[in-house]
Amino acid sequence: MEGNMLTAARPYLQLLALLTLTPPPSFYEGALRGCDWRLWMLGFGCYCFCILLLGIDVTYVNIRILNFQILMLEVEDFTSAQGKVQKLCYPLLLIVIHGNMLIYFRKLGSIYTEIAALERDIDAASQSLGGLGRRLKFRQRLAKLIGLWLLILSVAFPLVSVPSMTEYMDWYYKIFTELLLVMFQMKIVEYGLFVLFVEELLLRLRHTLIQLQQEFTNCEHHALLQALCVALQRNKQLVARVWKLVGELEIYYTLPMMSLFVNNGFAMLHIVNWAYIQTLNPNDCTNCRFTRFGNVLILLLNLLIPCWLSQRCINTYASINRIIHNVRCGAGNSNPEWLSNILREYVLQMEHLKLRFSCRNFFDINLKSFGGMVLTIVSYSIILIQFKLNDLVEAKPKSLTKAQ
Repeated sequence: MEGNMLTAARPYLQLLALLTLTPPPSFYEGALRGCDWRLWMLGFGCYCFCILLLGIDVTYVNIRILNFQILMLEVEDFTSAQGKVQKLCYPLLLIVIHGNMLIYFRKLGSIYTEIAALERDIDAASQSLGGLGRRLKFRQRLAKLIGLWLLILSVAFPLVSVPSMTEYMDWYYKIFTELLLVMFQMKIVEYGLFVLFVEELLLRLRHTLIQLQQEFTNCEHHALLQALCVALQRNKQLVARVWKLVGELEIYYTLPMMSLFVNNGFAMLHIVNWAYIQTLNPNDCTNCRFTRFGNVLILLLNLLIPCWLSQRCINTYASINRIIHNVRCGAGNSNPEWLSNILREYVLQMEHLKLRFSCRNFFDINLKSFGGMVLTIVSYSIILIQFKLNDLVEAKPKSLTKAQ
């Protein structure tokens, strides 16, 4: 947990650890040793187990109330199975998140170590070129993106989801249910935090490469040219290490992110289905209909933001390749042979090591994949509407007769 980047992100990691989404940062520091470390691990494990028991209890209550509402509204179709699967996602997601933390506990430590090592090596490589001066900017970017993201989820998500909860549920179960729903969405924020780490490292490498490009343009001395070639070679190696770091993040986040993306898509379909069912209910409030739309919107936006951050990171990585093609030594158009060889190796590396944020090739996390997800959700929603339309038309006269 060394380095300015991890220090700036420490408050967010502590909040996520409080929600049992990631191990506490103190577990990866040298302050805890031996028996103290084991006691803290045992305590955190018991805390996670209590959250899991809470999730199971909340799921049981939600399924029981769902069955009561389905019987009351007389909508015995696939709604029952769909609703139960959506509620069962609560404990299943907790098992996936907590199990992933346990299985990849050491891998997360190696990711922290590599982030700190990359920051240190990039800073050291830039010292001869005037340094970076981006530490304060990164802290501000974290506050604007991650801090604001967490704040919106903590405030806006309960505002649109609590009013749509059934009146047959006790108030404290509404709080517990909302806590779990917000927790799951914040796991996506955690992924976005690590994407920002990668983007910051790439921005620093690109900044160093731009400085090298300017030095090459004004270079006329053989000794200086040789030193710049060594710096360029080092920059190439650091970019390869960042690419490898993205691969480690893919391994760590494959199962949680895949589960959360599927959960959000399934939850949106469930909300659409339930909105049509509630049209049969004369006691359904108008405000609830708007809150259901807001709920779908926030679930969708929470999938958009990590895809957007990943796409920004990919674009930053691609911009490095464009800078390499513009490196020229001196005022002439031809480069020395050793510089041309290094540039050729750099270009080949960028062509072979394409940056991708994915879930083990199941799907990519970028704007193109997000467009495909939206299209899939809309297609299933249209199918759902067509399937429910006939039942809705037939059920409305029955409901009006009962109301009279």
